[in-house]
Amino acid sequence: MGLFGELVGGLEAEAGQHAALYEEIAGLVTQSGGVNGLIQQFEQQGLGQLAASWMGGGAGTPISADQIIQVIGQDKITAVATRVGLSEPQVADGIAKILPVVIAHLSPNGTVPPTGSGQLEAEAMGLLKAKLFGG
Repeated sequence: MGLFGELVGGLEAEAGQHAALYEEIAGLVTQSGGVNGLIQQFEQQGLGQLAASWMGGGAGTPISADQIIQVIGQDKITAVATRVGLSEPQVADGIAKILPVVIAHLSPNGTVPPTGSGQLEAEAMGLLKAKLFGG
């Protein structure tokens, strides 16, 4: 395989890893009890205002990889890294970049979807995935 083939293959693998990471983030939102549960996790760690800044369709205040680890937990970061084939720092950084977009998308009017609206969240996550990754 030539240099061009290696480059294209690497880009395809990277896109696949990012899509897989997105799937893992969707799973984290679901496992946390949806957007409401995730926001509560941020509040418990003293980062509620940070998460609230993402609501309403805007990306809001950036979050660091260390803050992601603080909220989600190192064990989950490790598990996600193993499943998607990225390093733990790459996973924490990727979640820090993607999660604000996900929360903004799931709360376009600045309100969190009501508890029990899992179908609505699943549909919104699917639409966002299609927008970000074309699939």
